[in-house]
This record gives sequence, C-alpha cells and structure tokens, in this order.
Amino acid sequence: MDTRSAPMAPLSRENRPSIVGPEVPEKPYPISLKGIVSPGFGRGARFLGIPTANLPDSSLHPLEVLNHKTGIYYGFARIFPSTSTPLPTAPTTPTTSRLGTPDISSPHPSSNLKPTFHDSSPNSKTTSHDSPSNTKTKTNHDLHPNKNKKQIEVHGLSSEEIQNLPAETAPYPPDSEEAKEGRKRLIEDDTKVWPMVMSIGWNPYFKNEKVTAEVHIMHAFAHDFYGHDMSVLILGYIRPELDYVSKEALIADIQTDVKVALNSLAREGYAVYAKDPFFATP
Repeated sequence: MDTRSAPMAPLSRENRPSIVGPEVPEKPYPISLKGIVSPGFGRGARFLGIPTANLPDSSLHPLEVLNHKTGIYYGFARIFPSTSTPLPTAPTTPTTSRLGTPDISSPHPSSNLKPTFHDSSPNSKTTSHDSPSNTKTKTNHDLHPNKNKKQIEVHGLSSEEIQNLPAETAPYPPDSEEAKEGRKRLIEDDTKVWPMVMSIGWNPYFKNEKVTAEVHIMHAFAHDFYGHDMSVLILGYIRPELDYVSKEALIADIQTDVKVALNSLAREGYAVYAKDPFFATP
C-alpha cells in the first residue's frame, strides 16, 4: 500500500510516552537484517546532524511481516570490522510495483544482503524468559549461509549502560559521500552492539519517491563506515511517520525517538538481545 502521505506532527510533542512496547518483544519481533552499508542521500549527517546507515532496497524483503507498516522502529545494530567485501559506490534502484512501493517479494539475486528471521514461533525454546545468548534451539540463524564464518565476540551493553547512553551523539564528519577513500578502519568500540532507531518508509518531510530503511546507531563513530557489514535486530515499534513544519521540529522528534528507544531497550527483556549470537557473524 502506498502510504507516502502522512499527517503533520502536532506542534507540541511533550506528551509522547517515554517507553513503548510490552515488557518483552512479541511477534513479529525480533526481525533481523544483514547487509553492507550503502551510500544514501547524505542528508542525515549533513542536513540534520544525525547520521544514518542505509540498507539497500533488497534488504526490505524480511519486513513483509510488518504488512507495509511504515514508521520508526527500535532495536540493536552492529557494524563489523571486516573490509573484505566490495565497496558499493551508489544506491541501488528498486523495482517498483504497481502500488508504488519497492517490490520486496523477491530480492535481487546479486544482492549483498542476507535477510534472515528470528524464530519467534510458540514452539521455539527462545522465550521471553530465556536469554537469546543461552538458547540451543536451531533457528533460521543456524541455517544462514554464513553460519560457518569466523565468529566475532559479541560485546553487548547492559541495561544500566543502555539507560546511561546520551540521547545526542556528535555526528561523524561526512567526508566521503561516495567513499572515494575506501572503507575506513573501525576501532574496537565502534564494533560493539549498540542501540538503534530505524526509519522505515517514505520520510514525508523529504518527499521520498521510494521506501527507504535508514538506521541511526546511538554511538559516536569517528567517521563513516560505508562498505562494512551491518547486522540489525528490530525489536519494536515507536510511532508512525509524520510530516513536519520545520527541520527543527523533525530533529526534536528524532531526539525524542532516541530517548524512547533507550528507555525501552534498557528493560531486561530487550537488553538481553544485545548479546544475541546473531551478532557474532557478519
């Protein structure tokens, strides 16, 4: 369904809830994505001062479970140190369905993305009372084609550490729009599992012509990370897409999204996913 039009945000947003979602993730969450960070519009860091990592259009396939529900989501993300993959130099062009949205029913065969789903079925041994890092249930992660890759230690934050993260992080210098200098090496802190907020939709303020998926990671990276593998675990929904009367109003709402995400992820039922084995391999 084409939902590119959106209501204008109220002038006052002071009464937004500080925590969203149940005490533990419920179906259809968690939803997992893996892909190579690709150049986007360049407006997150440059125009808003809030850098985002773009997922290629082909990564939207697992989001079918959301039934085209656009909006702002929250969860965890990890950028991997490996620089062994080819560096994308331009955003991909999606196939457009007759409804006006990218055709997400069949990912492009040459895509670098590896979409996966968490097993959240009632028969799964991973329940709301189990730590994902302790489960021995065979899930779709076990069937992933990269499951035999060398595992990288998962450094996830505790509930207290998540709660104490700043809601505003200084953006990295946007000095390589087309990544002409190649992939930059990340420091160890950059490769931890960090909280994230994610926009899925049309971004009404910018009048997008296609659906995009843009991830803002709550960590102050020293520079961009185009070409690096990124894993994203979506755990819940914050709010619908809105249009705004000004750039400042949009920025203020995004900053509130970050605070809401941090408060929501600091709960034990969510914080455990920062150490999920899903984050052990690119």
